[in-house]
Amino acid sequence: MRQFLLAVAVGVALVGCDNKPEAGTKPPPSGGGEMAAQPKDSGKTAEPAKAVAKHPWGSFKKGSFVKTKSVMDMETPKMKTETTTTQTLKDLTADEAIIESEMVMANVPPQKSEMKIPLKAPEGKAAEGPKPKTGSEEIEVAGKKLKCTWTETESEANGVKSVTKVWQSDDVPGHMAKMVMKNPTMTMTTEVVDFASK
Repeated sequence: MRQFLLAVAVGVALVGCDNKPEAGTKPPPSGGGEMAAQPKDSGKTAEPAKAVAKHPWGSFKKGSFVKTKSVMDMETPKMKTETTTTQTLKDLTADEAIIESEMVMANVPPQKSEMKIPLKAPEGKAAEGPKPKTGSEEIEVAGKKLKCTWTETESEANGVKSVTKVWQSDDVPGHMAKMVMKNPTMTMTTEVVDFASK
C-alpha cells in the first residue's frame, strides 16, 4: 500500500509540475506560433506568457475536469489494484488553480482533497540526472485521437530504479493523457477515461 500511495503521489506531482517547458518538444499551438514568427519579441515579456500558456490548468475554465483510471500490478506480493481519480477545476485566480480531487478504490471510502497549483513555475535549478527522452505520438484518449508529446524519465528511490513515460495533450485539463511507470516490483498505468473542457 505504501508503494501504491507513493506511485499516486508521483502521478499527482507529474500533473502538478507540468508547467515546465520540455526539451525537444514543439511549442503549444496557442501562442507558440506567434512567438516563432516574431523572434524579436522573445525577450522578458514573452517568457511569462509562455509559462501561463503551458500551465496544465491555466487555459481552462471552472468546471473543467479529467477522470483517470489507474491500474497497478505488483510483483511482490502479487496483487492488482484499480483506482479512479476525478480532478475538477474549482477556481482559477491570477495566481493559482484550485483543484478538487476525488479518489475511489475498492473497499475504501472515497477520499476527497483540494490542492492549489501556482500558475507561475517557481524559480530553481534544473533537475539533476539523465536528460529525459522526448517525442510526439497520436494516441487514443477517452475515445478520441489526440496528438500528444511524451517524456520518458528514469529515477531511483530506495535502490529501486523506475522508468516513467508520460503523454501530454493541451486539450486535456491537467494535460496528462496517459502515464506508465515501471520498475522491477510494479507496473502502474494511468489513462484518461473521460474529460471535459469548459
